[in-house]
This record gives sequence, structure tokens and C-alpha cells, in this order.
Amino acid sequence: MSRTQKMFNANFNSEESTGSSQTKPLWCRLLKIGIWICGGMAFVICGLVALLFVFLDRVPASYPAARHPIPAPARGSKLGGGLDGFDSPYLGHTGSWDGKGGAMLGGSKIGDLDKEREMGLRWTFMAVYWRKMEPNGPVNLSQETPVAWKELDAFIIAAHERKLNVLMQAPVIGGNAGGPPAWAGRREAGKSAPANMTALADFAGKLAERYRPGGVLARREGWGETYGVRAWEMDNEPEMYFTHWKNQAGDYAEFVTLAAARIKAVDPRAVILAPGLAAGKDGLAWLASALNANELSGSPFYRERGKPFSIGRAVDVVSLHNYEGLDSAFSSEPRTIAQVLDDVSGVFEKWENGPKGFAYDRKEEFWHTEGNFDFIGALSSERRAAWRMQFFTRAFAAGIRKACVMDASEKERIAVKAYVHALPWPFPMLEAGSDIKVLHGSVAAFRHPDHNGLNAGQVWVLWAIANTGDATVEIPVQQNRIDVISIDGRSDTTTAVGGYLHLDLKGDPKMAAPLIVVDRALRLEK
Repeated sequence: MSRTQKMFNANFNSEESTGSSQTKPLWCRLLKIGIWICGGMAFVICGLVALLFVFLDRVPASYPAARHPIPAPARGSKLGGGLDGFDSPYLGHTGSWDGKGGAMLGGSKIGDLDKEREMGLRWTFMAVYWRKMEPNGPVNLSQETPVAWKELDAFIIAAHERKLNVLMQAPVIGGNAGGPPAWAGRREAGKSAPANMTALADFAGKLAERYRPGGVLARREGWGETYGVRAWEMDNEPEMYFTHWKNQAGDYAEFVTLAAARIKAVDPRAVILAPGLAAGKDGLAWLASALNANELSGSPFYRERGKPFSIGRAVDVVSLHNYEGLDSAFSSEPRTIAQVLDDVSGVFEKWENGPKGFAYDRKEEFWHTEGNFDFIGALSSERRAAWRMQFFTRAFAAGIRKACVMDASEKERIAVKAYVHALPWPFPMLEAGSDIKVLHGSVAAFRHPDHNGLNAGQVWVLWAIANTGDATVEIPVQQNRIDVISIDGRSDTTTAVGGYLHLDLKGDPKMAAPLIVVDRALRLEK
């Protein structure tokens, strides 16, 4: 209690004890009421935050494997035209965005880019808001370069300096962007679909022409065809997040189809990502509507016009979001990466032979473009570092082609760097519980066999299953000298005996720390 509050209470009590009939001033009574209200609100907020931390500190009861894992990709894919680092399966997603190249409140993204590069990543992320880039009408970039576009130019240049490819979430209309610019109108009040859909497609084309490899910025900076934006994600959690496309699945499909066509008209090797779906099962029905052109699910304008659209043929990569702890905590079942991938891939598979003229090939590129365990850091930093290694391993085993590294703390960044260094190309990642001998406890085990070559070998990732205590295993190995890497980045060299490595795994009630076992002819540089 503050000194002012104490004085106020003392005077108030003194007046009451002397039986004074003098009426207290109105401001005194209002101040007392305000103090009680503010104190009560602070108490309630603190209590809610504490409960949220307790709630999110729970972990999923289990991490089942994918029912229908997607086959591992072949090394040397030309997706994206073979740009340097484009095939890296680790997506940087650090910090905040203002929708035009900077962080929220005008901050710089340089520190975030440096953290991503420090982890050994080859990707970063930028969301671009239509209403920030063209607030007052379509921009003619041949006449002038508005400030917002110069700021976005600077971000791309900074990413190039750090050899980071950019996953550009653009155009973003809904979500944090707040909807289309006022001049473009809306098909329905408060929702994302603009009345002027052609202007939205034109904006997508302007972005691609400026930022593609060989585009306006690349020519100006002397990069030629060697660097530029080639991955475009169409909006953010369109089915539910803030300003959204809910009940506008057909309008969203129209947007994706038209924007993808404009982007690929200027860059045929561009990669289109959609829909950036949240992990809840409620979004699956919306996704089906965005794929089933015959449903004509959309705004009144979309339905009355009667021209069908589907995202199926326009999408090169299916993007999805998953916060394993958060999503599982608010669901009646685990919502882990394998279950989310199964659900989303199942919807795409169901409609791949859909209405005439809208069939598409089986989708195999699934990218996890947003998510960590949760967004408030309920788990300890050590457990979150352990979760990073576990998540990568389970995601790649399920068939995820790229996994997001979002807002990693210092300890998590160390764990990520160690994993990326040991497994720059983690495919295939095979469940290997039957390949090891468990002497004690319960263990999750995965194995990555290297490609044939000078450094051919294998890498194991193992951990004690949560809440089962410590574990001991024997692993079959090919080399006599083996590197064992822990989540703190430490690499210890140990000797195998008779073709087997004896390994002790430390248990944990919630998230046991994995060990990475590198069994290669050429050992890692320390």
C-alpha cells in the first residue's frame, strides 16, 4: 500500500471514530472507489495470468505418430528454382512485424535476423500488410517509391546480407493487418474479402515484380537471378484470426487463385503457400469449403455471382500452424504436429479428385510456418530447448518438409543450432524403437540414415518418454568413435563396444532432453 493510500485511510478512519458529521468530498469517495476497482482488477489479472501459466505448463498426454506419414523428399529438389539455401528445412520466424519491413512500433528487424543466422538458419519471415503498403490507393512504383516500400526494400537487403531466404507472408489482408485498405472496399463489413479483388491481385503482382530473383530490387542491387523472394504465403490463419475470411472460404480461394496467377506471371518458379491454417479442428470444415468449388461457400456477392474457385490447384505448398502445448491444452485431445498434419493432409487428399476442372495432384509439400510450444513461455527454458529437438524429430518423421523456429530463447537457440549442425538435411527421419535395445525405462528413438557418400553414416535422436523416469539403451553403431550432442550444445566423444553404444537418458516429468548420436565416418567439427 502506498504512503498516499495510508494517509487517506488514516484520515478517513479518524473522521469516523470522532463521529464527525462532515460529508467527505466527492473526489475522496471517487478516489477510494477507484483504488478498490484498480486493486481488484489487478488481482484478477494476476490470478488469470497465473492460472494460464499453470494451464499451459501441462504437456500433451502423448505424441502419437502420424497415421499416414508423407514420404521423405529427395535431396536436390528444384523447388524454388534451386536458390542457395532454399531447400533448408528450418524456417526462421523471430520477433514481431509492422507489415512493411520492420518490427512493431517502428523497431528494427536486424537483431532478429542476426539470431536466425546465429542458429545456422537459411530462412527468415516477413508479413506484408496490404493496407500499410497501399493505404490511399494503388501505388505506381515506376513514378515513386513510397516510404513503406523503401523500408521493405531495406529488410530484403538485410536478409540478403545474412544469406537468409525470405518467406514472405503476402499479401496479408486479415489477421493483424485489419482488413483491406478503405479504398478497396469490403464484400462484408468487418471481414477480409475486398470488394476490389482485382486490385488485391495487382498488389501481389507488384510485390513479386519488385522482390523476385531478377526483379526490380535484385537488378538494382546487382544480385541478378541469384537472390530474391520466391516463397509467398497467402494471408494468416484466414479461417479465424482477428479480421478473417470466416464464411468467406470461396472468396479466399478466389484471392489465392488470382494472386498466385499474378505472381507466377512474373516469376514462374514462385512457390505459393496456403492457407496457413490454425491447428484447431474447427478450421478443417473451412478448409474443405476452400477446396470444394461446387460448394460456393462465401460472401453474398460470391454466391450470387456463382463463379467457383478452389485453392487446390493454385497451392504449391500447404502451410499450417501448430503450438503443440497451447493447441493441446485447449483441446480434448493432443493436437501435436503429427495429428495436425494428418488432419490437414486428409482434407486435401479428399478433394484432390473433386469437381471437374478443379482436380490437383497429391500434395506432398507441407510446411509448418508458425508455432512453438506456446506463446507465453510456460515451460522452463531447459524444457523448451528439449521440446525444440523433440519437435523437429517428430515433425520430420511425420512428413513435414519445413519446420518453424519461432521466437527461440537463448537456450533454445543453442539447441536449435546443435540440431541444425548435426542434421542440415534430416530426411528421412525414421521411427527406430525396434532398432535399439532398451535396458531400462521407456524411450522414443528415431534414426536418420545418411545418403551414400564420403560422410555416410547415421544420426540417432533419442529421449526418455516424459514421466517414466531415466532410461538406458544400447544402440547399434557403425563407427568406434561416436559424438553425443546434448541440448546445451555440448558434444562429447565416446567409444562403442562390440558395435553398440551404451547410453543413459535423463528423464523428466514433462519434457526430457534428447541426445543426438552422430555415427559417421567423418565426425563433426566441434
